[in-house]
Amino acid sequence: MSPAGQPPSPQPRVRSTGELPSPRTRIRRLPQKGRYDRATIHAILDEALICHVGFTAADGQPFVLPTIHARVDDTLYLHGSSGSRMLTAMASGTKVCVTATLLDGLVLARSGFEHSMNYRCAVVLGTPRAVTDAQERQLALRALIDHMVAGRSARGAHAEP
Repeated sequence: MSPAGQPPSPQPRVRSTGELPSPRTRIRRLPQKGRYDRATIHAILDEALICHVGFTAADGQPFVLPTIHARVDDTLYLHGSSGSRMLTAMASGTKVCVTATLLDGLVLARSGFEHSMNYRCAVVLGTPRAVTDAQERQLALRALIDHMVAGRSARGAHAEP
């Protein structure tokens, strides 16, 4: 929620329109491990509780920040405060890289060099836009609430004060 006295911030939205994989998203090392079908990507986005958003701030500095997200069809909604560096950068039309990761297990070996992790991740590239339509805004806020706790918005957790 927004700090007292400030209107709630519009939620940024990233909509997928490109073919998968694009030359920018194709896995180069161990490409047989990559999956590009929407069902796999959607499942990872839906299961991950947080994502990390990479962007360039107005001063030119790169940042990666964790935030809450929710997916509705091919649209990914991101949560943030209207005064945040992230939403300020997004309002200027900066491109973003959103990554959601699920850790499936640790791989322990005799050699530290061979230690690893089994994980799944989805990487979404795009240019976000503010959600200003009241109906879509309510949809996005309910999706964000329900992503954290399934069915919570229907049990009286209101999207806006």
